[in-house]
Amino acid sequence: MSSNTVFTYQHTCRKGQSAYILKKAPFKAPVKKTPEGTFKIPFLGEGYYLWEENNKAAVDWGKKHYAGNFNVVEFEDLKIPNEELLDFMNRRNMNYFNDLREDYIKKRPKSRNWPIGAWIEFFKKLRKGNFHLFPFYYIRADENLPNDKENNRIKGKEFFAENVYYYTFTNPLLILCVLDKNKIECNSKTIKV
Repeated sequence: MSSNTVFTYQHTCRKGQSAYILKKAPFKAPVKKTPEGTFKIPFLGEGYYLWEENNKAAVDWGKKHYAGNFNVVEFEDLKIPNEELLDFMNRRNMNYFNDLREDYIKKRPKSRNWPIGAWIEFFKKLRKGNFHLFPFYYIRADENLPNDKENNRIKGKEFFAENVYYYTFTNPLLILCVLDKNKIECNSKTIKV
C-alpha cells in the first residue's frame, strides 16, 4: 500500500483570464534551445513548478519574473505518492540520485560537471527504455539564492544556540517540479492573486 505526501502548493504564471488560468495551470517550464545551439534547462528539468506552502515566494517570483503582471494558483492538498517522489530533502533519495549519477560519470567522465537539471533530463531520456531506473514524477528541492545575505534573510537563517555558529533555516524555499501534469491530484485549485 502506497503512502502519500500532502501539501498545498502555489504556482506563479503570467496574468490571464481567470477561467483559462484555472483550466490550464500549471504551465510548463520547458527546456529551451538558445541561439548558440545549447540548451537552457530549468532548475529540476522540464516540468511544472510549484512552491510548497509559500504564497510569499510565489508572489515574489511573479513580481521579479512577470513584472507584477501575474497570477498565483493554489493547489490545495496536492497528493504525491512517496514512491514517485525524488526528494532532495531525503537522504535516501539523495543517495539514490548520487549513486545513479556516479554510475554514469564512470561511463561519461565529461558529465561530471553537469548541473542537476541536466542530469534529470538525461535520466528522463534513459527511463524510456527502463522506467524503473528513474521512476519519479515529482522532484522536490530546497532552493538557495546566489546572494548569501539575501538567502539568509529570505530563508530565515537562525543559530541553534548562543555563541555557536551552526545554524538552520526556518523558512526554506521548497520547490516541486511535477513531470507529468496529468499526475496532479488535489482537493481544489484556486487563484489567490
